[in-house]
Amino acid sequence: MTITLRVLAAVLGLAAAEMGVAGTPTVTVGPGDGITIHESDIECVVSTSPPRAMVCGIGGQSLRANSYAFTVADKGAAIFMATGSEKTLARDINPAVPGAPFKGTPHKPTNYVLAQHEHVILAGTHIACGALLIKGLETFGCGAYNTSTGTTGYYVASTYATTISDQYVGILRAGNNGFQAVVAREREP
Repeated sequence: MTITLRVLAAVLGLAAAEMGVAGTPTVTVGPGDGITIHESDIECVVSTSPPRAMVCGIGGQSLRANSYAFTVADKGAAIFMATGSEKTLARDINPAVPGAPFKGTPHKPTNYVLAQHEHVILAGTHIACGALLIKGLETFGCGAYNTSTGTTGYYVASTYATTISDQYVGILRAGNNGFQAVVAREREP
């Protein structure tokens, strides 16, 4: 179990470290926008009411039975059952994140398809996300950034980030200099 968590942290940590790749396309999303991760079953939607948050799960035309999903916002992160009871399995609260939130331009809800290494900024928050292929597995991770650095650098230390793939969903606690520790994870069915 410890080895599995270390490998998971290393793999998931790569997603955060890769977020700052120069020249990477970035999409700014807002209320009602949807995101599909290319060549995966990962789908996300942005909340239409405050607090602004992103919810991601494993889907297609509908959520995979007995699967897990995450929600991420400036306030923190949670993993929950995506179908059935929608029971919350893990929840972690963020400290206040410094700086102004990312800006965005109001627009009609749009659906986006993200390819590898594309980033998403969640307008009105400090949350940025990225799609990354890790060991052949499409992964999507989100976390809080100091907005003065854009999507370069690392998640803000002591905040909680989320990640999802067709195999796992997890919450990571961000440390200094890109270090991350897995605090919760569930294996997707």
